[in-house]
Amino acid sequence: MNTLLTARSGKNPVPADIRFYCRDCHGRDVRKYSRDRVILLLLLLLALSCPAVCARSEGGLLVEVSEAGTGSGISGASVYIDGGYAGSTSGDGGAATLTIPDISGGAHTVRVTATGFRPVSANITYPGNSPLPIILAGDHLVALSPERPGSHISVVFIPSSTYYRTADNAKVTTDVYLGNETRFREDVNRVINQTFGSLDQVTDPTVTLPPVFRDRFAFYYYFDPADAADAFSGCAGQVPDSYWETVTFSDLTIILYPHYDGWYLNASYQPVGCFVDSGTGHKQMKVPSDRNFLFLHEIGHGLFGLVDTYCGDTDYFENEPFPNVWSTEAACRDSAVAGHRDPSECRRIQQEYPGADPCIKDFWRWDPDPDIMRTSASGMFGAASAQRIAYILTISAGG
Repeated sequence: MNTLLTARSGKNPVPADIRFYCRDCHGRDVRKYSRDRVILLLLLLLALSCPAVCARSEGGLLVEVSEAGTGSGISGASVYIDGGYAGSTSGDGGAATLTIPDISGGAHTVRVTATGFRPVSANITYPGNSPLPIILAGDHLVALSPERPGSHISVVFIPSSTYYRTADNAKVTTDVYLGNETRFREDVNRVINQTFGSLDQVTDPTVTLPPVFRDRFAFYYYFDPADAADAFSGCAGQVPDSYWETVTFSDLTIILYPHYDGWYLNASYQPVGCFVDSGTGHKQMKVPSDRNFLFLHEIGHGLFGLVDTYCGDTDYFENEPFPNVWSTEAACRDSAVAGHRDPSECRRIQQEYPGADPCIKDFWRWDPDPDIMRTSASGMFGAASAQRIAYILTISAGG
């Protein structure tokens, strides 16, 4: 029998103790209920309709465990919830999962361990965090950010066991990082926030970076006090052989050292920063933790393929597409017009510092000074460099 709830109407305002009438399809009064009794009845019906659903989810918590960098599933990983063992992951074809049934709604702690990987703990709210992706890194590899669907640029930091002191013109052994992983992690996070996280603040405002450019990066650090990097063995430093056995996926490896003691004077001294491209997966740079503009200069090379615009002993080439250096003035002017920039700003790369040794190159630049790719001490990425940065960030997401 269909029923309809109606309220008694009248000329006077509806009283607080209004009664509701349940009528059958013929309009006959079946039973009277006070407002409070109706509310209690509705609450009772709701409780009876979902005794289990309201407290627990029928599907359970789905935990997905994968390997940092490769994204491959890790079968056999042990999963614990609130300190109790819940089971191990299984699955083929790149997926390794475990469903934890009969879990109450609310806050929980999930911990995942696997042989050869660092354990990971996560504080979650159920059912809001299901499915729950967990990324495990190797014994010496730590993931600093979640791998999102748009994260296609992997950056790995490794601490140096040396720094440089110009008073002695020699590298010096240090345990500033190797004896304090917390200090190293804090410096890495600070550098990330002040450089990668602030790219939109140091690029020409006429060029728009992808709105979620920060999500393009996946950050890690590698920490093994018994086998560290040496920032001052070669131009871009040297990492231990064991590093490449673990880190097989990086787009850029960054050797971070605490500071450069003194000022770089000439070629007889070790450079403050340097980038070397040794092929896919082996792009490497060194940089001190306290020079953000130098850091930006080196990742300009290492991630965005930008070319130096100062005049000196470095490599010059026209870095298509969206170059920041051109092999002819005509190419520079054509590029400026295409990019809606003033072509008269094209100028030859040459020495412009008073009293410095003469230097002139058959290459042209456009970005205004102070240009990060020229000074590495201040300034911005001009419109030409910014266009290339935006291009790399876009194609990294498959756009």
